[in-house]
Amino acid sequence: MSKTLWDRMPYRLYRLAQEQRFLRYLREQVYPFSPFYRRLFKHQRLKPRHISRLEEIDCIPFTTKADIAPLPDNPELPLSLLLQPDPEKFKGISPAIRMKHAWLRATRGRKGYTQLLQEEYLPVHTHFTIGRTALPTPIFYTRHDLARVREAGRRLFELAELKREDVLINAFPFAPHLAFWMTYFAAEAAGMPALHTGGGRILGTERILDALEKLRGNVLTATPSYAYHLLRRAAEEGRDLSRLHTVMLGGDALPEGLKDKIQYLLKRVGAEGAAVMATYGFTEGRVAWSECRPSALSKEKSSGYHLFPDMEVVEIIDPETGDRVDEGESGEVVYSSLDWRGSVLLRFRTGDLVREGISYEPCPYCGRSLPRLGITITRASEYKEFQLTKLKGTLVDLNAFYPLLSGHKDVLEWQLEIRKRNDDPYDLDEIILYVTPVEGIMKKHLEKELVDLLQKEVEITPSKVVFMGLNRLLDRLGLERAGRERRIVDLRPQISQKEEGSAPGGTEVEET
Repeated sequence: MSKTLWDRMPYRLYRLAQEQRFLRYLREQVYPFSPFYRRLFKHQRLKPRHISRLEEIDCIPFTTKADIAPLPDNPELPLSLLLQPDPEKFKGISPAIRMKHAWLRATRGRKGYTQLLQEEYLPVHTHFTIGRTALPTPIFYTRHDLARVREAGRRLFELAELKREDVLINAFPFAPHLAFWMTYFAAEAAGMPALHTGGGRILGTERILDALEKLRGNVLTATPSYAYHLLRRAAEEGRDLSRLHTVMLGGDALPEGLKDKIQYLLKRVGAEGAAVMATYGFTEGRVAWSECRPSALSKEKSSGYHLFPDMEVVEIIDPETGDRVDEGESGEVVYSSLDWRGSVLLRFRTGDLVREGISYEPCPYCGRSLPRLGITITRASEYKEFQLTKLKGTLVDLNAFYPLLSGHKDVLEWQLEIRKRNDDPYDLDEIILYVTPVEGIMKKHLEKELVDLLQKEVEITPSKVVFMGLNRLLDRLGLERAGRERRIVDLRPQISQKEEGSAPGGTEVEET
């Protein structure tokens, strides 16, 4: 696969091209045709002409998850994010754009003009975010957008140095979520043979392993935890997966310790030297980004996730002040759509915190000039929506449990369960940690090590550590029967709004 033109552009050139695209997009698409941003700009007394450079984008207010999530009394709110080219509806659009559409109607005829608009603007595909405090938020794609998803997928496979003759086994769970469909469209765009299994719930782990062997699969896509589960089962059964040369992981962060475990299992199934590649994405961003293959194979520090400057504008801000930070500084990822037609977002605060921010230097491994996000990203957004802020009176970042426990060398599987003592909503929190240890490990020593580790890193001591067999814990996690694993489960009774003013409990927190 050949490199994309944007890969070779010097920073100054692609930044200029990106700026020109964004300003034109804002003037000719977003402002005239987005009901959401039309209202926002009017409220702020803001016009596209007030933004003449990309650096001036910060005059646009942030958009947050709360701004776009459907509510019971306003379930159609996400529809306002769609671009809706109706000149009769937007009387204030520029004469040039009105003239353009008048010309299209005159030259194409009513039927041809309608068909043209449908091709570009009519939603034909939908993904959903996970609902926590509101209903799940739909993100819409038009046919124009799906062509861009295919191109982004092709570039992902290009970064992974995959070839048309490779055989892909897609083990992401089948759902209206980004990971499964990004892989589907990427394989289609690359012309690569693929089996889209739907994950353990649809095809089952044994049959996915059979497919890897019998179809001679050499590329595997899955969530980090399910890939670990698959490869562990393959090693136990003595499977030969020696043809496997690439494992692309998405849907959740890949802790360094878990990556080491996966690489060890790959060695056991005959695939030593396979690239284990991390990806990053979020539903509202439409696509996923990946590190390059040389970076994934290197024993040195990863060069980070390679972005697509013609598809999005990414800023890194101080999460407290909202101010942009300098290159290489840590902060929160802020995303703006570029040239999309479905659900358009400007300056969307993801809530995701990236260490070492964004780099504009060429990649030291593959030489691409694409901007790159730091490899360590905390998925804070998942739990900000859920509003689980305190455990045992201590403010806790639930994300911290994942690298500590998934990456621990002596832990095969784990689950965290949050309860109230005696199921009384007013009693103390109880945190039960279920663990399957590596065979031969002394449970008493491991229990003390885990308790000390969590107390030191998260400032939380589990109420109880329960050791159980692997099959039983896998059943609790639902890896074989659920679309999303039940890694952290909150079973606290719900308090009525009359009594508490909020409803924090009775909800499961699942991995993305």
